[in-house]
Amino acid sequence: MKKFKFIILIICLISMSFTFRGSCSGAIGGFLLYMDEFLWKPFFDKGDGLYVANGISIGRNGQIYRTTGNDTINLLPKNSGTTQDLNAIAISYHSEPFYLVVGNNGTILRSVNEGNNWMTRTSPTTNNLNDVCFGFNGYQYIVGDAGTLLRSNSLGQNWSTVSSGTTRKLNVVTAHSAQTEIIIVAGEKGTILRSSTSGFTFTNVSIPDTTFDFTCNNLSSVGNVEINNFYLAGTNGKIYRSTNFGLNWTALNSGITTNINSIFFESDDSGAVAGDNGVIRVTTNSGLTWNSDPIFNGLSGNLTSISVMPRASKTYTALSLNGMTGLSRIGVISEDSVIIVTSVKQLSSEIPSTFKLHQNYPNPFNPKTKIKFDIEKSTNVKLSIFDITGKEVALLVNTFLPLGEYEADWDAGNFASGVYFYRLYLEESKGNATVLTNKMILSK
Repeated sequence: MKKFKFIILIICLISMSFTFRGSCSGAIGGFLLYMDEFLWKPFFDKGDGLYVANGISIGRNGQIYRTTGNDTINLLPKNSGTTQDLNAIAISYHSEPFYLVVGNNGTILRSVNEGNNWMTRTSPTTNNLNDVCFGFNGYQYIVGDAGTLLRSNSLGQNWSTVSSGTTRKLNVVTAHSAQTEIIIVAGEKGTILRSSTSGFTFTNVSIPDTTFDFTCNNLSSVGNVEINNFYLAGTNGKIYRSTNFGLNWTALNSGITTNINSIFFESDDSGAVAGDNGVIRVTTNSGLTWNSDPIFNGLSGNLTSISVMPRASKTYTALSLNGMTGLSRIGVISEDSVIIVTSVKQLSSEIPSTFKLHQNYPNPFNPKTKIKFDIEKSTNVKLSIFDITGKEVALLVNTFLPLGEYEADWDAGNFASGVYFYRLYLEESKGNATVLTNKMILSK
């Protein structure tokens, strides 16, 4: 039986020892949360220019989920029309929003109604496609395995092949609206390609070091004004920066050798990277030096994304913490200056005989415990922790889950000894729900 596991770590930025300023609304990439094989992008509130906690998540076997609500996230499955693994999503806000998704075996999907319906587009390749982005001159770009480079000038409806001049795997693509649009593509063995012709032609500006792969990229931005710093990061702790629109690249000393899976700069000087083995490094001087942050000490899983989401006067940050493969889901945005660590593991996808909330184990516990529950049909699930006064002190699960057997982890390291209650809320139909409650003891 295939097993699934995901962990989501969500932290309010004001609780961290570094702060990003300004807004990234409208910037390339925006707020990105990547969890194992699931990728999430937000919707954009065009009315006030602020992000909201809604979005699209994509993942394995053609799965697409659309979220609803603002500060709570419920996942609604959507029919993608494919069973191919989906690897990247891009959302355009330059006019009416539309969405592009790419995946294995040349899969290209397009939506023009906020992700409710998806259309398969004809692809000129059967290679796996790894990333997609929107340019600023009306073009869209896709990169993939074996040097695959695709380009569209029809809002993603029709695609043509562009010569990349390489057969190496290309992992990321991004656009920069300089005086002339700049396209940067990066991939395995230090490969970097650059175009100043809106993707008609590309120049190879790869670095000499071929011992690592580029896996992520980011442009710095201050407010809605882009600057000319490009950042690429990848395996073996490698980080490179360009200050002249991708013409030349300089290695930055990250101080780590673990794989970097995500890099984010919200201003000219403030940025962060996240990687394997719980590694996070932050910089306040444009990547010249990178430092650890004590608030993240003790993380052991693989961090696959880091980013921020400004909304009104509040700023959020979100990281995903994963060490396993499988189906991942979205957590709840926190407005508290409290670290929330939530872990859920799907033990089995077999149909349980009933809804059931098992006794936590160990019990009594100090400070970690596991809570197992069974759901006999796919539904919205909420698993909460309450203290002896009835106050909700932790929210472990708040999302749509397929039927199956699950196990949630709770780390009560910041809580006092005593009796706690955990409650499972299962939505059966509109206005009807099953609520199950058990008691547990934290003994320090």
